[in-house]
Amino acid sequence: MKFESKILSLNSIYENDKKILRSGTILFGELPEGTGWHSKIRSGLTHEELNDLEANVYTIQGKMPYSFKIFLGYTNGAYLFDLINICGLDLYEKGMSLEEELQKPRDIADFAKDIMLDKRGPTLLKDYYFFGESFINGTVFAFDKEEKVIEFKEGSLRKIREFN
Repeated sequence: MKFESKILSLNSIYENDKKILRSGTILFGELPEGTGWHSKIRSGLTHEELNDLEANVYTIQGKMPYSFKIFLGYTNGAYLFDLINICGLDLYEKGMSLEEELQKPRDIADFAKDIMLDKRGPTLLKDYYFFGESFINGTVFAFDKEEKVIEFKEGSLRKIREFN
């Protein structure tokens, strides 16, 4: 999968409507009256950061899917089209501005722990690797064993659809 070209395509979609933060986060498509941004991508994780993240989440979700590892190497989580929030590693760096702190990704370990709190969550964590959510649709996303993306209804964790 060519994540890099997909990420770079945001430049052509939003053209000059973007802002680059010191942290390397790129914000695309400012919402009216400065209320936020349509899309956000962040600097990718280093090999060491990725290994630390995988080790931290392994006890909750098991082995990280290969395609998700590749994705996190390009962008540490993402927020796409004001619709889908993909988790990553919540990195804090000394001297971050408030804006930089607010644009950090949701930590995938915390996200997985929230899934565990759901009565069906612990059972599903054995078969799926949860990585993102849509606040607008009220859904969560996970990889299955074949690395297809499955969308579940948040709360009931009822399977809605799947994507390759």
